[in-house]
Amino acid sequence: MSNVIPVSLGMVKVFILQGDRPVLVDTGTPGNAGRVLAGLDRQGVKPEDISLIVITHSHADHYGSLAELKQTIKAPVAVHRLDAESMRTGTGQPTGRRRPSRGGSGPVVPGVEPDILIDDELELQQYGVSGKVIWTPGHSRGSVSIMMESGEAVVGDLVLPRFMAFGPPAIAFWSASREDSLASIRKVLDLKPSTILTSHGGPYRPEVLARLVR
Repeated sequence: MSNVIPVSLGMVKVFILQGDRPVLVDTGTPGNAGRVLAGLDRQGVKPEDISLIVITHSHADHYGSLAELKQTIKAPVAVHRLDAESMRTGTGQPTGRRRPSRGGSGPVVPGVEPDILIDDELELQQYGVSGKVIWTPGHSRGSVSIMMESGEAVVGDLVLPRFMAFGPPAIAFWSASREDSLASIRKVLDLKPSTILTSHGGPYRPEVLARLVR
């Protein structure tokens, strides 16, 4: 039985990490708070059950509903230190992507002040889940992944389907650093995951990702 439950919001997924208390990974695009809460409810998870919200990286499709969800879910929010400022100011977006035409230099989505700043790792046992958050830069400077003791790895956008919704894994052309992405893929594979869960498309077997770093 998997200890990671994906909740589809269309083109992007969020994840519920199961344990003594559940952890929520990412919050999807703006306006999806209701769908996230409905996904939690389908799994029998109440907002007050959530012990922690982990944001894999500060692009708007991954933290866009965070400000709205924080009105209901009171758990602390963890993000890597290098992505904290763009989440704080609401300006996080994929590297190289244009800001919405109305945006000027202002926020893309409502910003949220993080409660926990991740550096290299964050143990999740204290939040009721057997696993840890690890720093996997590449897609953004502060991207993180989650490695569960049961073998599942949640890697956010470290890799994406070649055709966005389907296809083999690839490194997004708008990632901050292809070199860092390749190093982070190797880091994840070195931890011997049984399956790799991505925010778009997937999941993938480790041997499929290994082809990217040969």
